[in-house]
Amino acid sequence: MLSTHFIEDELDRIIEQYQIKKELKEHLLRFAETRLEFHLEEEEDYKQMGNSRIAGYPDLPPHIKWPCVSDDEYCSFIAQINLSELPYSPCEDLPSKGILYFFLGLDEPATDVEHNLFYYDGDLSVLKRTKPPKRKVEVGEGDRDFDSYKISFKPKVVIGGEYLDNEELLDTLRCEYNQVYQLLCNSPATVWGEHTDFYEDSLEQAYLCKNGLEDLLYTHKEESHIREKAAQAAERGNSEDAEYLLTKLLPLVIDYQKNEELHQKGIQNWQVLFSISSLEEAGMMWWDAGYLEVLIDKNDLKNNNFDRTFVKVYSS
Repeated sequence: MLSTHFIEDELDRIIEQYQIKKELKEHLLRFAETRLEFHLEEEEDYKQMGNSRIAGYPDLPPHIKWPCVSDDEYCSFIAQINLSELPYSPCEDLPSKGILYFFLGLDEPATDVEHNLFYYDGDLSVLKRTKPPKRKVEVGEGDRDFDSYKISFKPKVVIGGEYLDNEELLDTLRCEYNQVYQLLCNSPATVWGEHTDFYEDSLEQAYLCKNGLEDLLYTHKEESHIREKAAQAAERGNSEDAEYLLTKLLPLVIDYQKNEELHQKGIQNWQVLFSISSLEEAGMMWWDAGYLEVLIDKNDLKNNNFDRTFVKVYSS
């Protein structure tokens, strides 16, 4: 992990530069932490094999094939991240070497987006620059004419944790020190960070979708509410909806209530592995200038299991 001296020194510099008042300074010091933010460097020239990059062509080992969404369409290659290029490990269980390859399917709907995330930690000399499958078209082809860039990773001090849940503190920062707010609360492209969706709980969505509980998305998890909805559906003559509510959704809600503490622990075990903002230079736009987030269960990360990740798009 990065030294706490970096956080203190960087935050002291910001506080002095913007003349932040004492009471707000204490809050910032309390909630300051670091993110690894990746930056676009120069357009990819493919002189290196296995370096970190956005878009373009991946350098794949023989056993990993470019994934497809159908017989006619292949996934978009979004990024490869060489973990040995990170200046420090942002979390204990993230591998210190190897490459993550990220491919994306159609980003609609925005929740539980189809994707593939591969991890390779073998011999880099066997990597081969790989072009997309022949006689197929790219999914979302009209919107994904991305330019490839080399990327680097730099530490950045941000404000996270409970601070982001405190609207009064956030409003003070926005109104009185907007430049500081933009500097400390926005991490557009990060490795291992806070989820950026302030309107929905991405952690809960990830947990539900990856544990067979996707029917509970956007549902009041109360037995009385489900029974009321079922009765209303029956009154309207919609027997199919009423049957679904009573025979499928209601048992899920009852079980969720019974084991709510266990479910809440499971939800909090999810974490953003990395996020990618809309990157104008690379031609990347996620909905309305939004973010693409990749989340992982920390238990899966401990076991280097990247097969059960969750992807969503957050947009205003």
